[in-house]
Amino acid sequence: MKSFYTILFLIPVFFLSSCEDILKDVDFTVTPNKTSYTAGEEVVFRFADAPDWVTFYSGEEGRTYPDSYGTSIKSITKELLTYAYIYDSPGSYQVVFVGGNTNYKGNKEQVITMTITVN
Repeated sequence: MKSFYTILFLIPVFFLSSCEDILKDVDFTVTPNKTSYTAGEEVVFRFADAPDWVTFYSGEEGRTYPDSYGTSIKSITKELLTYAYIYDSPGSYQVVFVGGNTNYKGNKEQVITMTITVN
């Protein structure tokens, strides 16, 4: 009977010890494979140290930060190494990536902005 109580005591200890108690700082980088493209060409963004979640704003009309809803490209359950996007119209686009880490203590965010030129 004593071992039964010991097991009952240890089960919650294991579960509680696995919870992440520290809200991690956000420090990720995004690098495009180049900065100038032709219309219809795939733009590939490479990520290093991607946080728990990332949202993408293409900079196209109706898709600018912070005035619109972005596209969720990463959640806590999937890894993000690259993201590809195609611009159909020539122009200069202010691309924004918003990334963050979240837990029960709150959230931390980082905003990365870059300019992409499409000819």
